[in-house]
Amino acid sequence: MARRRVSFKVAPGVRISASSRGVRTSIGTNTARVSFGGGRTYTSMKVAGVRVSQNTYSSGRTSTRVSAAGFSTGAGSSAGHRPTERRPSLAQLERAAQAEEVTQIERQLTSLHLEQFPAAVPEPIPAPEPTDVDVVAKEYQRAAVKGIAFYRPGQRRAAKERARAEAVSQAARVDADNLRIYREWLAAAAADFQRLVEHDPTTVISAVDTAFADNASESTCVDAGIEQDGTRYTTVVIVFDSADLIPEKAAVLTPAGKPTLKKRTKTDRNALYVRALASTVLATVREALMTSPSTDEVRVVVLRRDRRAAGPERRVEPIYAATFERGPLEQVRPALVDLDHILTQIPDARFVRRGVTAEVMPLGTDDDDELRQLAAQFTRALTAS
Repeated sequence: MARRRVSFKVAPGVRISASSRGVRTSIGTNTARVSFGGGRTYTSMKVAGVRVSQNTYSSGRTSTRVSAAGFSTGAGSSAGHRPTERRPSLAQLERAAQAEEVTQIERQLTSLHLEQFPAAVPEPIPAPEPTDVDVVAKEYQRAAVKGIAFYRPGQRRAAKERARAEAVSQAARVDADNLRIYREWLAAAAADFQRLVEHDPTTVISAVDTAFADNASESTCVDAGIEQDGTRYTTVVIVFDSADLIPEKAAVLTPAGKPTLKKRTKTDRNALYVRALASTVLATVREALMTSPSTDEVRVVVLRRDRRAAGPERRVEPIYAATFERGPLEQVRPALVDLDHILTQIPDARFVRRGVTAEVMPLGTDDDDELRQLAAQFTRALTAS
């Protein structure tokens, strides 16, 4: 026969329940809670993501359960009570935390292109607030009655009236000046946005470069212009780290379903590196197109920086170059993008992978003076920084 249980809340954090086992009272929150009655006392506490709960029975027997990071164990303290599962060791808990950290890093590296970038609009400029006449008048009146004895109320009243009239006049002058400046700012912002719409190179470079300021990888807009056929382009350079940014180990589950880490093969590491690169390139291109509504195509060059390169200079070499057109890219749904192949699906893309591990190789620059000069320029800039 099923037991009936009635539960109701009598005060914040206090709940009373009644069943065939008796009446129980529960006090506390999800972080720490104590329940007593019905022949046992139950305590539960959560600290740093680990929850420990314990039942103490009237017979003196206790049972404890620990749950954390995918683990759940039980243990009893009385004779004849056998643990249902071994309590997780500190090493297991550390591996679970490391596995979660690695998963977060992978997610961050391969989800940049999913971000929603705001469309360009004229710079918002808030209207000035009107001057608080009462505040100004109070200051004027305090100065006006200074030196007038308190037993001359008529003189003090007249002084205050003159002071308030002066405060009203001064506030009107301030409001008029603020309104004039506000209108000048609005006109300047509208003119600046119009230059952006007309694809003025200086305005486009400044706007796109400002938008790139908070990017995960160093990105900059180096050029903008209009070709003879009317194509409006924007050129951006991305400085992307080497494969060292990919965690050496991957988060996996043991046969028992416990989270742990497993060393990646070089092939797997290179594959994840390409997905991270693709996500970064797409995010940068999409942001450039949203920031510059006049741009028809974004020309991208990716320079790989090897922080472990020998010598005093940080080696910089081109590893990707392509032109992304607005029309085709706007038809792509970011959530459905195939990050493994999107970089090579661009018609003029230059991207080289070699060997059984499909390692990303530097692009040849012997026949491309512009690309070689660009890499040399960024090498000098990164070395000097």
